[in-house]
Amino acid sequence: MIEIIGTLLFTFLFYYFACLATANSNQKIVYTSLFVVSSVALRAVLDVTLNNDYYFYYSFGIFHKPTGFLSYLLNEPYLYSVYAFFTLFLEAKKEVFLAMYWFNFLIATLFFIWLLYRKDVEMWKKMILFVFHYFLFGFVVLRNGPAYMLFAMYFYYAFRGKKFNWIWITPLMHISSCLLLVTYFHKWKNYYKGLVLATVFIGVFFLIMKPFLASIDAFKSILSKVDIYSKGMPVVGFMHILFFMFISGLFLTGFLLYKKKMLHPILVTTMLFYGITFFINPIVAHRFSPYVIFALLLYPFDTLKNEKIVILLNRLTILLFAIFLYTLNTAHRKQLFVDVFIK
Repeated sequence: MIEIIGTLLFTFLFYYFACLATANSNQKIVYTSLFVVSSVALRAVLDVTLNNDYYFYYSFGIFHKPTGFLSYLLNEPYLYSVYAFFTLFLEAKKEVFLAMYWFNFLIATLFFIWLLYRKDVEMWKKMILFVFHYFLFGFVVLRNGPAYMLFAMYFYYAFRGKKFNWIWITPLMHISSCLLLVTYFHKWKNYYKGLVLATVFIGVFFLIMKPFLASIDAFKSILSKVDIYSKGMPVVGFMHILFFMFISGLFLTGFLLYKKKMLHPILVTTMLFYGITFFINPIVAHRFSPYVIFALLLYPFDTLKNEKIVILLNRLTILLFAIFLYTLNTAHRKQLFVDVFIK
């Protein structure tokens, strides 16, 4: 119990003070190093089997040798490749999964360090992104986590006029990322016309070809996911509605404050896809929401002119520890908190 609470608190505080420190200063390097140490300690004391998705991944049907190259390519081969790599050194499946989670944790830690050293992203934005996504990326999701992180880096560089081509490998991690690949062409003057035409064409093509694709074993996994998520939900949960209102509120606030800047094609596209997916299936929208949040918070809006307000906002992010604790709760099964607070 003490180990979990202590490492949790230190991980948050070290990241907070690393954000607060001057860029490239010795103090920042020290706090970053301490963040890495405390993060490793936190990962070590948290049982990987307690995260919400562990047994879903453990019983996943993709951890067998593909029947062919097409089957391998269409079934999000990243995770299978990582699994196959660690089976070269480990025999027991539990040990392989433990290694996979440590590998995923390493990627997520490097990503949050990368975010930490972005000089043109305000500290309060970094802390919000860290608090909401640290456990999701580093402790829970093995497939879509790397895709989220690559798209976050793409958003950052694209908004600043730089190319980032690594997003083209994200469909190999999670098929849902295919939707946002269209934003790579956001500089094209006929982008919105192309977006509408591409959406209509893909929709019609899918409806026509679905019976044929269903007869091919390699496509069955993808088609089953489409069928499940397109059915929607009989009852939309309160938290899904609340989260939708929160993201919509962020977008509308940004539009009121920055107007034309909010019409950037990447921002419009991510919000449009989020809204559409919410009305199809709120669960899909919730999984799509990290793309929207990273796009909004990594866009280089004009900084606040009042430095005192910025300093106050930055320092007040220490209050986000309560949400950090909540995200730990939502990322893990209740047994974790029984072990920590009752035993």
